[in-house]
Amino acid sequence: MTIGLIGLVGLGIMGTAYAKNFIAADQAVAGADPSEDARNRCAALGVQVHEAAGAWLKECDIVITSLVSPTVLFDVASTLARDLTPGQVVVETGTFAMADKIKARDILAASGITLLDCTISGTGVQADTKDIIFMASGPDEAKNTARPFLEMISKKVIDAGGFGGGTRLKFVANHAVALHNVAAAETLNYAVKMGLDQNVIYDLLSTGAGQSKMSDLRMPLMMSGAYEPATASLMMFRKDLQIIAEDIKKSGAHAPLFDACVELYKQADAILPEHLDTASVYEVYSKEREER
Repeated sequence: MTIGLIGLVGLGIMGTAYAKNFIAADQAVAGADPSEDARNRCAALGVQVHEAAGAWLKECDIVITSLVSPTVLFDVASTLARDLTPGQVVVETGTFAMADKIKARDILAASGITLLDCTISGTGVQADTKDIIFMASGPDEAKNTARPFLEMISKKVIDAGGFGGGTRLKFVANHAVALHNVAAAETLNYAVKMGLDQNVIYDLLSTGAGQSKMSDLRMPLMMSGAYEPATASLMMFRKDLQIIAEDIKKSGAHAPLFDACVELYKQADAILPEHLDTASVYEVYSKEREER
């Protein structure tokens, strides 16, 4: 049963996954993206598509943004501040520095619009199957408005407290992802060096005590070398790692494992195309094997 109209600004990998799952839940969806390919892809799903955010979003019960950069975030926030009705709720799902989230919140607040900082744990592939977690932070009333919609496209919605709690949780989640992704690459490389069957290793690690979500998701990509299309690209992860590194420094936390991982991702950036999946960090290890 349709509850109302959902507005999506940004129809990339995540936005398309949101649209697909909302439509599967019998929700009406309208969305905007400057990319014609993205619009065509979502129109085929049944989305009412637009080139940009605008006054049409006034008709939406909730607006969800999935954007590529702080600059785009601020531009969209300014548009929404002009075109939305006071009292509407905007759910911002991207990974940005805390200062950027706060700036976007303040732009909207000046027009009586509430922004939720609502980050995601999970990849685009996971979003496609609703295997993601939303970490919603902001005013309770706005979170209560957003929750039933977010539950339609995820496996769990965590209440992350006041505004900014979602971003802080996302930093922790991506810190873990960075470590686990490299751990999967290093473990697979170790197994290959010993002449072990990769499939047997994967069977063990996906069911035994060393199991991790990142190993489950990314080790098959490492084994096959299938790094396209990316579930999360090196370019996107470079941005996330920089944000987390700055936050770790600011917090004074000791993070030597993270520092070591960052160096490996830098090596991957130096030898690989930036559009490849982050699983391609494994190629740093395979290159070292070849050189030896």
